[in-house]
Order: sequence, then C-alpha cells, then structure tokens
Amino acid sequence: MTSKPEYIDLLNDIRLQEHRAGVYLEAWANKTDNKDLKECLSFVAAREYSHGDIFDRRVKELGFDTQEIEDPDFEEKVRVVTSDISDAEKIAWLKEARLRMPTPGVRQRYEAATVDESVDPLTRSLLRWFTDVEDDSVVRMGGVYAEIEKAR
Repeated sequence: MTSKPEYIDLLNDIRLQEHRAGVYLEAWANKTDNKDLKECLSFVAAREYSHGDIFDRRVKELGFDTQEIEDPDFEEKVRVVTSDISDAEKIAWLKEARLRMPTPGVRQRYEAATVDESVDPLTRSLLRWFTDVEDDSVVRMGGVYAEIEKAR
C-alpha cells in the first residue's frame, strides 16, 4: 500500500486498547481472591494480549508502523483494579468508566469496518473474528460479574 488507509488508525487503536486491557485485567487477576474471577480475568487478559499482538502484526503486514498514543485513563484503571476496594466496587467503577468513553467508541468503529468495502477483505475478516471473540469475552466476564454483584 502506498497511501495510508483511514482504517490503519483503527487497527492501531484496537492494538493499544487490547494490550492495555491485558495489563489491567492481569493485574486484577493477580489481586483478587475470588477463584472464578481470577480464572476468568486471566483467560480474558491472555486473549487481550494476543489481540494486541495480532493487530500489531496486521498493521505491519499492511506496510505501516504502529503508533503509541497515551491513554490518560489507563493508569487510573490499573490503580483501581489493584486497590483494596472490593471486586464488586471495581466492577461498578469499570462500568461507569465505560459510560464516560467517547463515542463512537473503538467497538462501534470496528463493527462498522467489518462491512466497509474500503477495508481490505483480510482485515474485514479479522475484524469479524475479533468481534466474535470479544463478544465471547463479554459473556464470560458478564457471568462472573453478575455472580459477584448478586453476592454483594
């Protein structure tokens, strides 16, 4: 590719978001005493790290360099999930933080890219797979979160 397609920035944003999610979910898994939550967070964190690597590779396969972009909320997420507040309070905090995210969010952008014919077919396929895996992670975490919230 000679000129940079707009969706390269999206792939980079996904890469950053996924790697950072791996970091804070792993940190939380290492902090919690809840066996089910620890297992779920560890599983999803491994997925997130893997997704970061996959999107890093895809950007490079397309002939572009990845870019580091600071996330002003990242350190706060790590601080909260490694704090001594309860897991239920951490879940509530993360849900509130998600509501404060700008729109359209990365998810809306990558879902739109799965049907955007200006995005190359292999990347659209990757984004469809990624959407399915993310949905599975949301279901897994949602089930564990619900049990924790119910026990509160």
